[in-house]
Amino acid sequence: MCSKALRRSLGILSIGTALASASAASAQEVGGLALNQLDPASAGDDFIAVNGAQTDGHLVPRAHLLFDYAIEPLSLSSGALVSDQAFLRFNGSLTLFNHLLIGVDVPVALLQDGEDPQVGLLTLQSPSGVEMGDVRLDVRANLYGAYRDPLQLALGSRIYFPTGGSDTLTSDGVPRVEPIGSVAGRIGGETSFLYGAHFGWMMRGPEVPHSVAYGAGAGLSLLDDGLQFNAELFGSTFIGSKEPLDTDIVTIAAPTRTSLEFLGSAKVRVLGGLVFGAGAGPGITDGIGTPTARVIGFVGWAPMPERDRSDEDDDADGVKNGVDACIGTPGVSSDDPRKNGCPPPDRDNDKISDSLDACPSLPGRPNADPTRNGCPADYDRDGIADVDDACPNQKGVASVETARNGCPGEQDSDLDGVADREDACPKQKGSRNVDLAKNGCPTLDGDKDGIADLEDACPNEKGLANADKTKNGCPKDVRVQQGEIVILRQVRFKVGESSLNEAVDPVSDDLLTEVRNVILEHPEIEKIEVQGHADDTGTKEFNESLAQQRAEAVRKWLVSKGIDAKRLAAKGYGARVPIDSNTTDEGRQKNRRVQFVITQTRK
Repeated sequence: MCSKALRRSLGILSIGTALASASAASAQEVGGLALNQLDPASAGDDFIAVNGAQTDGHLVPRAHLLFDYAIEPLSLSSGALVSDQAFLRFNGSLTLFNHLLIGVDVPVALLQDGEDPQVGLLTLQSPSGVEMGDVRLDVRANLYGAYRDPLQLALGSRIYFPTGGSDTLTSDGVPRVEPIGSVAGRIGGETSFLYGAHFGWMMRGPEVPHSVAYGAGAGLSLLDDGLQFNAELFGSTFIGSKEPLDTDIVTIAAPTRTSLEFLGSAKVRVLGGLVFGAGAGPGITDGIGTPTARVIGFVGWAPMPERDRSDEDDDADGVKNGVDACIGTPGVSSDDPRKNGCPPPDRDNDKISDSLDACPSLPGRPNADPTRNGCPADYDRDGIADVDDACPNQKGVASVETARNGCPGEQDSDLDGVADREDACPKQKGSRNVDLAKNGCPTLDGDKDGIADLEDACPNEKGLANADKTKNGCPKDVRVQQGEIVILRQVRFKVGESSLNEAVDPVSDDLLTEVRNVILEHPEIEKIEVQGHADDTGTKEFNESLAQQRAEAVRKWLVSKGIDAKRLAAKGYGARVPIDSNTTDEGRQKNRRVQFVITQTRK
């Protein structure tokens, strides 16, 4: 590569064709050529000078402001005709239908300076001041491949309008057209190699010879396009024997008709599309317009097309993103595409699936004992951890005796609520009786539901006669189970009603009456949380408000029917605790429910 000093020693030739009529004081402006050999790519392309092939998106705008400073782009042996040239360019593009790009490039020379070199008796006047360059219109059609594909092909054309002055070195002074073809591609994912190349034929007016333009670049993209490093080689070659700077007074010829430059650059992308970049590089040949060095800086907006991540696995659950119905949440494989990659149902959100959770309605922790897995660390809330509690299902007291630690202070072997020391039948579950000889013993009808205990499947709960022996004497729709009063059908509400007195549909009065009776029959149950749940239809705020209203409506109904308000608390959970999928009508129906969770029992 020749330095500028060597370039001068070669002597970019100045040949006077009319010096005989020129005086020593005469000065000649040299123009009619767009001297700047940097013709930037369309906004949004990977490279600065190498034209791209991507047209992805529809009505996607991209734009940047580019500052370009060239040092000594035109020097003669007697001095620099142009020692400094700085352009500010607005470059914008718009993609259409994923296959077409329309763009515009508007260059303005902010700085031009030189040494007014003298050739013989003729002084060549260096350009100065702010000048308009030639506005460029870009049209590009994608022929093959999308932005992140390994191979992309495109054809297009650049049309230059003579908006600059004809007597300056910022414009050819006549329209220009450049058909151009480009090839590009990317290989990789978050870290990828990219390449590009273009070839164009610049057709000018009769005063300036045609030229071919070309460029090639390679780059490395890191952090999923967050950081990019590029290297580019670009240039042009004038065709034919006519010199590009040829006037009636002077003809300037260079040692070579080829202008070739190298450019290294870096880009940083933030906020999805905001791009900052800078680049620099030397001139390689001694062609007209080739600077000693060029420095570039730019800022722009260029959102990138999304990378195909269907073969990746964001949540590392072994299910690829493309078929994962719950991307970002680790789950399990399923033949149902609506559940594939989703975690199994977990009503209490304790990260233990309901199928393995012994306490599916109460948040708990893992336990090697399947009967305790997913249950609270202190299930009976007696202050003694389950791992140390010999009676984890009954509130008790601390004891130095391991076999009695956490067990009730009054031993109740048959768990009928009557301490052994008062229980006339400590090995048989019974009921309290004022007759001490019968206290704690089974009675003919302990729950006074009219069904003898011997035939009563639920001897401690008032119920109804039933031909099914497993249900005989049991409540119709209500069961008292560990930690919860379970209802076997759902509470119904009037659609659209917001008043708490009117929200419960009368069709559910018999069900809630049965719930009330069970609560009254179990004074040991001190506090109950009336939970309202909804499906995921609607916004989070709407679902939580609806669930809260319905929980409060049920609480108010029970209070109005004789339940102490202090025993009931209403809480709406919205759609946060589903028990089935929200992708089917049946699943959503199950998720719209009311639950009665026992939160405190009497010691």
